[in-house]
Amino acid sequence: MKEASTWRYALAQKIAWHYHANPKVAAVLLEGSVARQYADYSSDLDLGIFWAEPPTAKERRDIVKHVEGQGLQRFPYNREEARWSEEFEVAGVTIDVRHTTVKTIEGILADVLEHAESSLPRQQRLAALLSARPLANPELVTQWQQQAAGYPHDLRVRMVRAYVRFRPAWEQEKLAKRNDVLVLYDSFCTTQKHILLVLMALNGMYFPGFQWIDRTIEQMQVVPPDLSSRLKQIFAIVAIDPLAAVYQLHELVEETFALVESHLIDVDTRQARERFQLRREIWEHAPDDLL
Repeated sequence: MKEASTWRYALAQKIAWHYHANPKVAAVLLEGSVARQYADYSSDLDLGIFWAEPPTAKERRDIVKHVEGQGLQRFPYNREEARWSEEFEVAGVTIDVRHTTVKTIEGILADVLEHAESSLPRQQRLAALLSARPLANPELVTQWQQQAAGYPHDLRVRMVRAYVRFRPAWEQEKLAKRNDVLVLYDSFCTTQKHILLVLMALNGMYFPGFQWIDRTIEQMQVVPPDLSSRLKQIFAIVAIDPLAAVYQLHELVEETFALVESHLIDVDTRQARERFQLRREIWEHAPDDLL
């Protein structure tokens, strides 16, 4: 573990004790880059607090006071994700805390594992859970992690079908020829994210977010060669030769299609390929029937 992760982990343990002292707290997790042991000088502490019943505002506020937290910011209840959150500082380190009930996380597990729920925020919760380090009640945390470890085949199929439908190639070619770079960059980001989401599904990986993406790619077994460097190179050359950048990205799209066809026979890529390879007719002059 790097030094930046080591001392942050020790700080997380001290803070976790104060949360677990409340009898309503069922488990405390350390999440994010510190849990994954690749924190750097700017990394925050991400804590997940799991309650047997919803916390009161006073309970949350009192715990922050006990850990001598400074600059408390409380955020509105997130109905979509069924969580409360706040941010404060301890010893100059930003502490991001997300509060969830046990019932909520077990519901998310059931939705994803039993019903192949493909919501990216829910997958992100499970990705964080799998890489988390328990700070209180490790038995319960381990039970959840063992459940989440079985990435469902139906989810793999649903994710690939949703994200393998790339926009037609001619659209980016048009932007490159016009040197419409701002829109082209935006289009590149969307295409690269879709490639990564397809590959995560092929590799049975819940979506962890797009931060630290090189680390995510390192964990993949089914992946185009040199993916990380090729993704970066596309952005590096777009200012010099936009069309060359487009063609390099399209090579990665074609390789992604090929990987789907090799590793997930339940997904038929023919329509998606046809859509991507669709050519738009170019009119150098007005059609004869309009003259």
